Amino acid sequence: MKNAVMILAVALLAGCAGPGEPTAEKLKQGLQAHFDQYQLPAQCVGKRFHEFPYAADPERLNFRYQPDGPSNGELLAGLESAGLVHQQDGSYRLTDQGRQVFLPEAGFCYGRLRVQSVDRIGEIMKRDDVRAGRVAYTVEILDRPAWSEAPGFVRAFDITDSGFQNRKRFAGPGQPHPEAREAVLAEDGGDWAVPGFL
Repeated sequence: MKNAVMILAVALLAGCAGPGEPTAEKLKQGLQAHFDQYQLPAQCVGKRFHEFPYAADPERLNFRYQPDGPSNGELLAGLESAGLVHQQDGSYRLTDQGRQVFLPEAGFCYGRLRVQSVDRIGEIMKRDDVRAGRVAYTVEILDRPAWSEAPGFVRAFDITDSGFQNRKRFAGPGQPHPEAREAVLAEDGGDWAVPGFL
């Protein structure tokens, strides 16, 4: 049984499947459609800063969410090095560039996601006449702005060479690096899409 599942997975990844079957190309298209439709940014950082101006008092600047993590002051210095904030009258304020990329609910965002590959297709299950399966895939960042490569910004937010924030503290066995993602897709009239996007 195990060998049969492995053979099926290889066939699906290779695109050898009948109509309606979840080939790697169909799943890739479904994932990309999800990102394109919602115009999801590739990466957001600094979510803890909900509004600006941000008072630069010592207690706030020295605060750390984790004992070994960066302080608010270190993160703000990283944002300042990228030209997103500046200090004025005892507080940090958004620059013109910062206002263009700051979202109060998400932080400072940049880039577009492109699905580079579908790497693994899990077992396809059927429930209530809907077929669905878990997919492992790899993404990359398009249109990465120059400010996201500023050394101070990269150091403060632990940005990898690929432009994603390092998630090594939270990564599981199936997500060894920040480009590795997983999602559940469901069949929709022969196509495959992220549930909620059907």
